[in-house]
Amino acid sequence: MKATRAALQKLIDKARFVRFYGFRVVRVGDGSCTLELPHRKSLERPGGIINGPSLMAAADCAMWLAIKGRFGIGFDALTSELNTAFLAPAMAEHVYCTARILRAGRRRIYGTAECHNRAGRLFTHHTVTYMQPD
Repeated sequence: MKATRAALQKLIDKARFVRFYGFRVVRVGDGSCTLELPHRKSLERPGGIINGPSLMAAADCAMWLAIKGRFGIGFDALTSELNTAFLAPAMAEHVYCTARILRAGRRRIYGTAECHNRAGRLFTHHTVTYMQPD
């Protein structure tokens, strides 16, 4: 059964490994998910730029939730590869990250994620591969 936005929000609210970021599930579709990374001073590096690891965490979490959104909360998959291109700095603003599954095979799931602002200005582009555990 596919997972709802409310079910995915409940999942990340309980997940210790992402709780620090305060992610909010904005939208979930069949194989896609958009998260909000609320701006906090603790995420800024010198110069007021949102740090790269926070954007990478948003991409990884958004893809994880896109997978669960398509295949259900109980479906498990693990990150096997995450590549990031930093395109522009995110400065003192909320960041949105939209992940999309491009291909789901028997063991591997491949997709992209993009971090952007509300108006669509692109900060990062990520390619993400997940694997189903044995």
